Amino acid sequence: MMEIKNIIKEELAGLLNEGYVFEHDNFKFKQRFQNAGFYNFQSFSNDHDIDITESDIIINWRVGFELDTRGIERFLVKGDSVQGTYKVELLNKQTDEVEQEIEKNIAEEPWKFQIYDATLNLEEYLMIESIDFDFKTKICTLTFYNPDNQ
Repeated sequence: MMEIKNIIKEELAGLLNEGYVFEHDNFKFKQRFQNAGFYNFQSFSNDHDIDITESDIIINWRVGFELDTRGIERFLVKGDSVQGTYKVELLNKQTDEVEQEIEKNIAEEPWKFQIYDATLNLEEYLMIESIDFDFKTKICTLTFYNPDNQ
């Protein structure tokens, strides 16, 4: 009988310390970038070289916390979505002159987000420093400002 009581007591303690995720609309952010990095853009033309010269992109991101009764288990940073445009230039392979400019919507691609260097330091900023889009892997890398790297 004593064993059953101990098992129930342990299970109950485990349940009480079980974590949960805390997220709130106040922890959702938007940042605008006009010079994103673009990699592995597939050319739809063999007659031209491709260059992406301009972009105006807004990244939507958020933070949250995994909590339990003892404190914060984990700090969470997630990319939610991107919106905006980038300009693709078709360049003449011989002269390198711009023959055509096409404005494209960044949200047309199904982006996954990779978070890099998102450390929350006491009394320091937490904001994205740069964003990079890899068209081959469909990964948008969010690199956060790190005061230790300055």
